[in-house]
Amino acid sequence: MNRSKKVTVRLFTLVVICVGLADGLGAKIFSNYYNEVFHITAVQRGFLEIPRESPGILCMLLVAALSSLGNIWMGMIAQLLSMIGLVVMGCMSPTYGVMLCFLFVQSLGAHFFMPLNDAIAMDLAEKGKVGTRLGRFKGVSTMSAMVAACVIFVGFRAGLFTFGDRVILPFILAAVLTAAAIALLAAMLPVMGRGSAAGGRGLLVRREYMPYYMVTLAYGCQKRIRIVFAPWVIINLLGQGADTLALLTIVVHLVGSWMAPQIGKLLDHLGVKKTLWAEAVYILITFTLMGLVAGMLADGTLTSGGWQSWVVFAAYVVCMLFDQFGMVHSFMMRSIALEPSEVTRTLSVGLGVDHVMAIVASPIMGMIWEGLGVQYVFYLAALSALLQIAASRMLKEDIRRGKA
Repeated sequence: MNRSKKVTVRLFTLVVICVGLADGLGAKIFSNYYNEVFHITAVQRGFLEIPRESPGILCMLLVAALSSLGNIWMGMIAQLLSMIGLVVMGCMSPTYGVMLCFLFVQSLGAHFFMPLNDAIAMDLAEKGKVGTRLGRFKGVSTMSAMVAACVIFVGFRAGLFTFGDRVILPFILAAVLTAAAIALLAAMLPVMGRGSAAGGRGLLVRREYMPYYMVTLAYGCQKRIRIVFAPWVIINLLGQGADTLALLTIVVHLVGSWMAPQIGKLLDHLGVKKTLWAEAVYILITFTLMGLVAGMLADGTLTSGGWQSWVVFAAYVVCMLFDQFGMVHSFMMRSIALEPSEVTRTLSVGLGVDHVMAIVASPIMGMIWEGLGVQYVFYLAALSALLQIAASRMLKEDIRRGKA
């Protein structure tokens, strides 16, 4: 690797750190923000995912329209949108309606950056080490989110942070970090130029990429557990606050920062097919376990206190760790791509598929929680792992590091 590329890798590592810290300080406390400021129900919490997740669909149109700018410039625009949303929610004490509007703006920026993050990371990888590079960046991002969770835990425990103030300090800190990410991306321009362009305009959908679309469809359902319903078990059923959730997040990120590089190495050595199987089995087991625990908590078999709370906490941690497998999907897309220039646009289409499922599934899961029982939300998400198994069987060969 030449010196200029090493400098670019370091700059992008700092971008990943800033974005990870901002996500941990902002998006990760949204559930507590909704609960303590607006006092919403589980059904309302499910419907709140519509303005929060619909930008995931819109971002594929943005990537299709702005692809000629290249990944670096699009990344700067994404962070600017996120910063605007965080500043309004953090400084202006918005009403519920105004909050929904700027939640949409913040989420649009965050979702716009998601496919760009992996695309830039893979562009910076050495040949045959794409999985390893993705794993390292994911590990750095996870560690950054862990640091943010520590700040949230200490801040709320010490009374430095509160949702009762006019200025919500974690959101402001997150906005400052997104501004730093913009500056760092700008510093990459002299070395990378615009970054890799997405290769043409317009939406790109190919039959050959069906395994990737299937995986992202399943992931859209599974992410509802990580973002919405697993935290809601801790907040609503156990009655815990932002400090406890932050402490659990610290544990998840501490383990995840070790787990992510191992998954990256596994991808380079075993290939996509076997790693997809490993992901599916992990999700089936851990989501079923979380469903059992949540159901027992809801019917009183488990109570909030003593060792029984620790059982819920342990189930929560192993359930949340499934997100470390997310890099497998980006790696698979790059591996099966007919042209390298199609990767970014296809990743954005996959994100759109993911979020169509998110918008459809979140309200339904909220109603299942209220109508049938909390455990069935987790069982439904566990069953979605069958799509990952089906996608792995569609791959013609186990793609290894040489092709990637």
